[in-house]
Amino acid sequence: MPELGRGARVAHALAAVAVFAIASRGQSQEPDQIDAGTFEHRVGETYAGTETFAVRERGEGLVAVGRVTREGGPEALRSFEVGLRLGQKSRPERYEFRTREGSPVHIVVSRTGSRLRVTTTSAEGERFTEHLAHDGLLILEREIAHHYGLLAARLRSVPNPRDLDLEVLVPEEGRRLTVRVDGMSRDTLPLGPRRVAATRFDLAVGGEPATLWLDPASGSVLRVSIPGRGWSASRVPRP
Repeated sequence: MPELGRGARVAHALAAVAVFAIASRGQSQEPDQIDAGTFEHRVGETYAGTETFAVRERGEGLVAVGRVTREGGPEALRSFEVGLRLGQKSRPERYEFRTREGSPVHIVVSRTGSRLRVTTTSAEGERFTEHLAHDGLLILEREIAHHYGLLAARLRSVPNPRDLDLEVLVPEEGRRLTVRVDGMSRDTLPLGPRRVAATRFDLAVGGEPATLWLDPASGSVLRVSIPGRGWSASRVPRP
C-alpha cells in the first residue's frame, strides 16, 4: 500500500475528528465528549443485544470506548468491553478488548515504533502477531458498529471513495484485511418511528460483503450490515 503524503494524513486526521464532532453537536454532556450513543444488534430478524459507546478528545487524539452485550439464550450470553486510543494523525496507539461474560478473551494491541503488536489471551493460551503500522491503517472489529466511524471519515475525505486504498487491522482475528468500496448511493432507513435519508456504501472487507449507512450531513454511522453473517447494528435514535 503506498505511503500517504503529509497533507493526506492531516486531512484524514481532521476528518476523523469532524465526523464524530458534527454528529454529536449539542448532544454532549461533557466538555471533552464528542459523540456517544447506542446501537441495537440483530442476527437475522432477531434482537441480539446492544452496543453503547462514547468518543472523547484526549490531548491531540481521541479515545473511543464501548460495551457490547450479545444475547442468544442462557449459554450464548456474551458481554465485552473495548477501548481504542488514537494519537496524532489518527494513529492507533492502543486497543483493548476484554470479555465480561462468556468465554474469557483478552486482546491488547500496542504500538512500538512503526509496528502494532497484537496479544491475545484466551482459554487456548496466548498468541502474538505483529503488523506494520502505516499511517493509513485502521482498527476495525467487524461486529462493533462504532468502529466504522473512522472508516466513515476516510470514505468521506475524498471525492471518489472507490479510489481509496484501505486496510484494516482486525484484532480479534489477528490479521490485516483490505477494504474495497464497490458502490455508493442515496438511500433511506427506518430510524425509530420515521425514515431518514442515508448515504449507502457497499463494501468488501477482506472479500466479505458489508453495507454501511451514514448520515449524509454529519457522516455519523446509522447502520452496518454483514449479510453473510446475518448480523446488523442500527443506531438507536435519541429521545
